[in-house]
Amino acid sequence: MRFYLEENLEKLARWLRFLGYSAYTIKGKIELKKIPPDGVFITTSRKWYEKLNKLGLQAFIVPRHDFDIQLCSVIKHFGLRTELTLNLCAYCSNPLLGVDKEKVKERIPLKVYEKATDFTLCPNCGAIFWKGSHFNRMKRRLEKILKKC
Repeated sequence: MRFYLEENLEKLARWLRFLGYSAYTIKGKIELKKIPPDGVFITTSRKWYEKLNKLGLQAFIVPRHDFDIQLCSVIKHFGLRTELTLNLCAYCSNPLLGVDKEKVKERIPLKVYEKATDFTLCPNCGAIFWKGSHFNRMKRRLEKILKKC
């Protein structure tokens, strides 16, 4: 399932990517030609929600300011799995590739190089990821959000 989101929902898009779902933010002014028909458009605007539904496009509305409710609502409504897969780039949604840490040594902090073993690289934007202490914080955050659902 592909999701397209308003620019102000970037945090939600990033977390959908952490869960393994393609999520793209539409930058700038939203125009119909920017909304592909092959996915779900997530918005905080009742106007856009109603307009897209009238046109036969799939749309979903979330509250504007509560991230926990936004993520919880999307997970429940679409029946999404709730495991942190971390297999998509957090920035551009492209599939990540495993990479030997020797190949990225010059681009990562020394402490990360010394301690981490599991590295991935985005072939599109060049971002490098690894499971550091932030991974456990992300898991705890997700568990806390899911308890609210």
